[in-house]
Amino acid sequence: MIPASYRSPLAIAALAAGLLVVAGSSAYTAARLAAAPSAVANVDIRRILDKIQQRGEMEIELTQMGNKFEQELKTRKEQLETRARESDAITDAAERQKLRDELALEQLQLKEWATVKQQEVDREQALRWEALYRLIVSEGDKLAQSEGYQYVIVYDGTAEFQRDRRSQAPLAQQVFDQIARRRVLYASKADDLTEKLILRMNNARATPGTPSPSPKP
Repeated sequence: MIPASYRSPLAIAALAAGLLVVAGSSAYTAARLAAAPSAVANVDIRRILDKIQQRGEMEIELTQMGNKFEQELKTRKEQLETRARESDAITDAAERQKLRDELALEQLQLKEWATVKQQEVDREQALRWEALYRLIVSEGDKLAQSEGYQYVIVYDGTAEFQRDRRSQAPLAQQVFDQIARRRVLYASKADDLTEKLILRMNNARATPGTPSPSPKP
C-alpha cells in the first residue's frame, strides 16, 4: 500500500520519471555490454620495411646523396693539398706565408662546410624515414578499412634483441630496456595484415605515375 505522502500526482509523476531514468540507464548499460568487440589486426613493421620497394628506392637515393657529398669533400680536400704543396715552391717568404694563411682559412671554411652538409644529409635521411612511415600508416589505414578492422597494432613480440658492445650500457641492461619497450606479446596469425600490406604497397609502386614518398618541408 502506497503511503499517503506519496499519493499526490506530483509525487507519483516524480517516481515514474525516476523509474524511467533507471530503466533507461539499465538499457544503455546492457547495450554497451552487448556491443560487438572491435576488430583488431596486427602487422610486423620490420618485415614491411624489409620488403617494400619504397625503402629500397629511398636508400638508393640517400646513398647517392651521401656519395655526392663525400666526393665533393674529397675533391675540395685534394685541391687544398695540391695548393699547399705548390706553396712550398714559392721562394718569396712573405708570399709563401700569405698563401699558407689563405689555405689555413680555407681549411677552416671547408671543415665548417662539411659539418653543415653532414647535418643536411642527416636531416634529409630523417625526413625520408618519416615520409616512408607516414606512407605505411596511410596504406595501412586503407587496408584496415577494406578488411573491416578498427585497429591495427604493431606486433613486436618476435623482434630480435639488439646488443651493442660499443655502448656504455651493459648488454643485460640493453636487453632489459628493449623488453620494457615492447607492448604486444601475442598476435593472431589469422589477423596478420603484414603480407597484404606489403603486396598492396608494392603493387601501388608498380603502377605508372605513382609518386615516391616525399618528406614534408
